[in-house]
Amino acid sequence: MQEKWHTISKDEVKTSAWWALAFLACFLLLMALWRPWQKITTVTVDSGNIPTETIEKQMGLKEGAYRYQVVLQEGFLAQKIIHQNNKVSEAKLQLSQTTLKVTVAEKINAGFIQEKGRWYQLDSNGNRRLVKEPDGRGPVYSDFQSNDRVKKVAKQVASLDKVIRQDIGEIRFAPDSKNDSKLILIMDDGNTVYATQKTLSEKMRYYAGIAQSMSEPGIIDLQIGSYSYNYGS
Repeated sequence: MQEKWHTISKDEVKTSAWWALAFLACFLLLMALWRPWQKITTVTVDSGNIPTETIEKQMGLKEGAYRYQVVLQEGFLAQKIIHQNNKVSEAKLQLSQTTLKVTVAEKINAGFIQEKGRWYQLDSNGNRRLVKEPDGRGPVYSDFQSNDRVKKVAKQVASLDKVIRQDIGEIRFAPDSKNDSKLILIMDDGNTVYATQKTLSEKMRYYAGIAQSMSEPGIIDLQIGSYSYNYGS
């Protein structure tokens, strides 16, 4: 039987060469955009009370690592942190040029908020988890119109000592003509705190000392400075 040989035409050669060049061009473009050989020069970690060094060690990356170790692996690295640290509820990685930003949410109960008849528990980054009802181990947020504001307040509440955090029964957003980010904290010990969103965590660190110096429950104003007075004064 005579074998038949297929002769490659010049057009087929040109087509194959064109596809090879197109593939090479796409590959080079991808490499130029991806830049896997570049080193990461800056690693920022937002992890609340968890040390930055701990997150870097559990992630297996720090300054000096290469971009190829992160690109397309962000989800895997986030899960790696969560699996190795039982204090972490959520992790997120964002790589921009040579800067890696890592955001970690702790399993801290920063409070509860109700929306459309459903209750949600807030973690240290203000992320929500559906729950049946508040368990009394964190403040209830009320009158907040902005989810962004809730997240910012939750971050500050999460940074407080556990004793103070669990003594807050309710946090109301109550802006007025003098303070457009005013918060009213109803404490379980009978005191009422007036605070400002931006300085909440900083000022609440003085709460225990101020409360102990009061002869009876009253108002503790932490908006500008810090002072207290009895109800009805």
